[in-house]
Amino acid sequence: MQSGFRFVMTALTLGLCLCLGCVELSAQDDLVAKAQNERELILNGTALVGQFEKFSEPFKRRYPFIKVQYARTTGEALTTKILREAAARQLSVDVILINNYTHRIFTKKNLLTPYAPPGAANFPQGFIDKQAYWVGFYLVPYAITYNTKLVAKTNAPKSFDDLLQPKWKGQISLEREEYLVTQSHMQFLGRQKAIEYFKRLAQQDLIHVNGHSKQAVLLTAGEFPLIVYSDIARTEELKRKGAPVEWVRAEPHITVLVSAAITREARHPAAARLFMNYLASDEGQREILSIDKPPALPKFRPEYLSGINLFPADWTLSDSYEEYNKLYREIFWKNS
Repeated sequence: MQSGFRFVMTALTLGLCLCLGCVELSAQDDLVAKAQNERELILNGTALVGQFEKFSEPFKRRYPFIKVQYARTTGEALTTKILREAAARQLSVDVILINNYTHRIFTKKNLLTPYAPPGAANFPQGFIDKQAYWVGFYLVPYAITYNTKLVAKTNAPKSFDDLLQPKWKGQISLEREEYLVTQSHMQFLGRQKAIEYFKRLAQQDLIHVNGHSKQAVLLTAGEFPLIVYSDIARTEELKRKGAPVEWVRAEPHITVLVSAAITREARHPAAARLFMNYLASDEGQREILSIDKPPALPKFRPEYLSGINLFPADWTLSDSYEEYNKLYREIFWKNS
């Protein structure tokens, strides 16, 4: 009797799995059919064009009928563009690739539509939105970074407090619109302690540069010896190419999660969902390694981050972004 019961339950379980599999395949086929009619996908993001092109190659090979158009700009410029287009009811982008901090702003303004790709269950808490408004793309962990030709390892700063030493005055670069990372640093230190630290740091005659990519190029060229917050993954990529750069193992390593979301007014919703399916799959997450970025899925984390304590940027900080950005400008732009 018991063996018969087990047989029935096993058969039912297998049947249910097959049924769910058929439903998933049917949904995928339906998306493909609709995407064949849309024939286009428009994305805006902060990843470099070359990086996105490499990451999206497998997607383009699988769906050659989809014309993929990608435009890249800085986070602040992209945020402004999206909000301006939305206000004018001229939002043309299908998928936005930007940090989840900014996606929270877009979500609260009702600019995104929820979608949970088949691979969503593989993402741990914090790497995918509970309400499915965004899914993790890759990590951007930050660290103090220096030019090894200008600064010997023995003389390099060992902590953020070391940047306040008189010898570094006029030698340190800060990205001009470093809002999110500094706000996260404030959360790590506590508001009052952070304000006191930032004011002292601002007195170091910081060298403001627009854009992290340009900042990394200038550091490599020896235009200045230090960057307060620089992408560890980019530094590792530059080191492999022989650049004289190194990052400091000093906490906090503020870590921003770049994520993907579909806009509510997406003109190519099926193509957008196919792209999200690819991005959230093991194939897509593994492909992120080829563009020298740490994938959102921890199982694909690169070796150089082993043992490093990352401090994730809290996306709810964006609830007070206007107030904080004003404070940031008052502190860091005062003498620029």
